[in-house]
Parts: sequence; structure tokens; C-alpha cells
Amino acid sequence: MENRLQKISIVTEVVGAVAIVISLIFVGIQFTENTKATKSATAASTVATISSWYTEMGNNQQSSSLFYNFMANPDSLTSEERFQVIISLHGLFLTFQNSFYLSQQGTLDSHIEESITKAAVGVKDQPGFRLFWKLRRELFFPEFQKHIDDIVNTEIDISEGLYKAVEGEKSTD
Repeated sequence: MENRLQKISIVTEVVGAVAIVISLIFVGIQFTENTKATKSATAASTVATISSWYTEMGNNQQSSSLFYNFMANPDSLTSEERFQVIISLHGLFLTFQNSFYLSQQGTLDSHIEESITKAAVGVKDQPGFRLFWKLRRELFFPEFQKHIDDIVNTEIDISEGLYKAVEGEKSTD
């Protein structure tokens, strides 16, 4: 009888150990799936926020005109118009900063973050961007400041002359 109880006890322990291993495997799979879902949701939210900024800017003639003229020649705008563009850019750069930190944490794919913040390459040489970054740089976290400084100091130029034709001048294109 005692031998039989001992065998039952051993079998129960083995079954319990197997059940624990199976539960840990299941928890690991769930954790991996939840991580993928979180990263996917973060990427979708980040891209949607930035897309919304660009869409609103592109579909609003006044905002587009102010942004364009600010980039090419910030002195051509009134102080109120410059303020409007600077605040709008600051909002965009807060989103850029957020994506930078989410990427650093591993929550946002680094390729998405890189694509997002590389938008600064297109405006980095424009007088308006230089003014914006001079005025607002210190309001961002040091690591993000360095990240944008590195982008600003790159030799890459993707603006394709987009902001060169200032109001009153004729484009040579």
C-alpha cells in the first residue's frame, strides 16, 4: 500500500512538473504575442499622429503657406505668424521625440523612428528650421537634442530645392 502511494505521489509530481513547464511555455508565447501587439499599436499610433500633422498642414492653405514661407524666410512673416509655425513645429517635434524614446526602449521599431525623424533632413538647411531649432532646442531632452543635431549636421540633402522659391521670386524649375 505504501509503495503504491509512493508511486502515485511520484506520478503526481511528474504531472505537476510537466503542467508547470507547459504553463511557462504558454505564458512565454502570450508575452511574445502581447509584445508584438504593443509594438504594432505603438507604430500605428505614431505614424497616425505624424500623418495627421502632415495632412492638416497640407490641406490647410494658410498653414501650408505660413510653413513654406517660414522655412524659406522667417523674417517675411509677422511675429504672430512665426509664433504659429514655431508652435506647430514644436508639436511635431514632441512627436518625433516621443518616437525617438519609444525606439530607444524597443517599443517602436528603430526603422520607423529613423524614417520619422529623418523628415528633419528635408528642412535642416532652411533658415526657418535653423531659427526654430535655435529657439526651441533646449526644450527637448538632451539625447533627442543630440539626435537632431546629428541629423542637422549630416551631408544628406533631400529638400530638392523645395523651399528655395520665396514669395516674390520666380522659380527656375
